[in-house]
Amino acid sequence: MLKAIKTVFSRRSGGVALAVATLAVVTMSVLPTARAADKTPVVPFERYFADLRGDGKTLRFNAFSGEIPGTRIKELLRSGQVIGDRILLAEDVAVYFPDGYIVQSQTNFAKYVPKYGVKPSEVSGRDDLVENPRYALINRFDVILGRECARTEYANGFAALRIKPDGVMSLVLETAGHFDTLVDEQTTAYTVTSAVQPVFIGNQGLVPDLIAQCGLS
Repeated sequence: MLKAIKTVFSRRSGGVALAVATLAVVTMSVLPTARAADKTPVVPFERYFADLRGDGKTLRFNAFSGEIPGTRIKELLRSGQVIGDRILLAEDVAVYFPDGYIVQSQTNFAKYVPKYGVKPSEVSGRDDLVENPRYALINRFDVILGRECARTEYANGFAALRIKPDGVMSLVLETAGHFDTLVDEQTTAYTVTSAVQPVFIGNQGLVPDLIAQCGLS
């Protein structure tokens, strides 16, 4: 099935448009439309990954999901009862497009990750882990995500909001590292959820308060 979805995403055809249109009919009655916002800034970290690939190609918010190259699709993710409106890219960034247009991205940063070929559930000791080279990106959050304008304690950790001049908002959740007991070290793991429209960041019990702290309410 994943191979078939990749093939569909790689084509610029009426078949893709029909599939997206069908999904839009199902979802737009219950979700805000992504196209209500005309901003199309680059999805966070896309320029970094484009440099690593050497192709210079980046995804943008509110861009048509059919523009995602099939070669970048790693896994289909489930969003509620729907599968296929959220995918995991090869770079382990999830993008969400409920009505066919990209409205959200989410990625994680941990200092230690399982070695290649080792599943997280199979990690039993320090030898199963390696340091994550992507973790260095947390030192560039001010540039990539914008400066932090609000912070609060949240779920045994912290939640912070960052906003860039191009309109991208990023909710950053900070928790203890997943493998701290195995490496005998205190680290911080980060989950970054970004969107142009706050409603697509999720966590509506938290985000409005952070936005108010940033002086945008």
